[in-house]
Amino acid sequence: MTVIKHEGTAPCPASQFFRLIEHIENYPRFLTWCKDARIINRTPNAIQGSALINKYGLRFDCPFTYTLNSKNEIHVSLPSGGPFYAVSGVWRFEDVNNQTRFSFELHLEHKNSWWMNFIMLPILKNEIKQVIKSFEQQAK
Repeated sequence: MTVIKHEGTAPCPASQFFRLIEHIENYPRFLTWCKDARIINRTPNAIQGSALINKYGLRFDCPFTYTLNSKNEIHVSLPSGGPFYAVSGVWRFEDVNNQTRFSFELHLEHKNSWWMNFIMLPILKNEIKQVIKSFEQQAK
């Protein structure tokens, strides 16, 4: 299993950063690779959504589920398939002096192959870093 982790600080309260992540329908406004995002089902504790991704010449629909455990944590579930046995993640938020200290962890259970380790994982790590930067900039 591979864990990709990023921590940062955003210049807004944790509740605002939480809403930024939770409102997936706004993703196409600031995530350049996200061409469409829609909510399939929303309950008080979960959001099932889908994002249309267009990156590296690939265009595909990516369904996901956000489980809202509290106003300080969002669990992310993505479908398995291809080179991945399981994909999940977690956002955590904490108010610190009118700012948000946050972390994001992505857990990837994958087939251990040379192309996964030397090509896919470095690309995924870079993409996650870019996504986090986009959320940080949007929070300003």
